[in-house]
Amino acid sequence: MQEHRERAGHQAGFTLIELMIVVAVVAILAAIALPAYSQYIKRSNRAQARAEMLKGEGWLERYYTENNRYSNPPASSSNTGFTGVFGMVPPGGPALYNIGLVADTASYTITATPAGAMAGDYCGVYTKTNNTALASATNDPAKCMK
Repeated sequence: MQEHRERAGHQAGFTLIELMIVVAVVAILAAIALPAYSQYIKRSNRAQARAEMLKGEGWLERYYTENNRYSNPPASSSNTGFTGVFGMVPPGGPALYNIGLVADTASYTITATPAGAMAGDYCGVYTKTNNTALASATNDPAKCMK
């Protein structure tokens, strides 16, 4: 027969010290993980803004090839937003970048200005012209162009 022994007044469970240690470990892990995650999200938003700008550049170059000018591109579903300013908007949120186009017959400038959660971002405004490569205001390729 198996004997079941319990000390009088002893209950199974965790002590307050054990719970405090677990809370401290979780807090330390969160303090390390949250800033890294935040930087990952910002880097992803920057990449999306650059991709939108390059998509606009491709559309403008095709338009130039067909019409011998950058100015006055017609509004269509294929160039939505490149006749003015539009926001790169995440689902259910405010714009993260305002992307604008200024074009004349022989040149264009596309800019992506941080807005909303990206306002004040280290990389600042991205700029692309028909004569220059895509660049950020800080010109820090190691951080802003990857």
